[in-house]
Amino acid sequence: MKNEMVILKNYFDNMQVNLLTTAYTKCWNDWREIDYIPQFNKFYYICDGEGWLKIGNDEYYPKPGELYLMPAGVLQSYSYISKNTFLKYWCHFTATVGDINIFDIIKTPLHIKIENRDEIENAFKELILSYKSTGITSSLRIKSELLGIIALFFENFSADDIHISSSSSVGALSTVMNYIEKNIGKNINVEELARLAGFHPNYFIKFFRKHLGISPMQYINRKRMEMAKGLIKATDMTISEIARRTGYKDPFYFSKLFKKYTGFSPSEYRKI
Repeated sequence: MKNEMVILKNYFDNMQVNLLTTAYTKCWNDWREIDYIPQFNKFYYICDGEGWLKIGNDEYYPKPGELYLMPAGVLQSYSYISKNTFLKYWCHFTATVGDINIFDIIKTPLHIKIENRDEIENAFKELILSYKSTGITSSLRIKSELLGIIALFFENFSADDIHISSSSSVGALSTVMNYIEKNIGKNINVEELARLAGFHPNYFIKFFRKHLGISPMQYINRKRMEMAKGLIKATDMTISEIARRTGYKDPFYFSKLFKKYTGFSPSEYRKI
């Protein structure tokens, strides 16, 4: 379970989001579409009313206070069932790691009862305000607020409800990420990682970048820098010892790389 949580965090660290549209609306009396496959994810947060959803083979009759995820690439339907139609906050968005939908990688139940209704409603209100804004920083606020809603969705599940997909490509990547995590202080090369994934090295580099948006060595260096920052702050180890612990034989190269990633030399970072 610990290794899976580490891998989940790695996916979240590399996730990119984009909001397509969002609103707070009362569904019209003929609100209905049957058997379509959207190329984007949807969140519906139900405030009032009633209706029907079908996601894949499962049918739902959402209740007020429930947040529903309707993932991209999945056959879906929705419909009114009475004149008391849904009053809901909603958004259409993409959330990807490389060019893969995060919800194809990380599997959860598709709905959750939100205990703190004020928190989720305020999050949607802020998202809608930023979406309507023409300010130069509105796109930054949109990403921040959308990430907050995605975080709320995942945080309302227990760890037992969140799983990594068992698809072959995700499984190969998870094996590689797990290996890197366990051997971060050792010499790791692309050929070794490609062998673990079962790919030719040239294809593996493309495969890794497609999933995480960066090369394998960029990913390894980033993880090593994260480890180094923790060791610098939490221990009295020398810079040379930390360099060796994080997989760098040359402390001067380590210091140069550390400054590139953080803006500080290791000694300067220790004083902050």
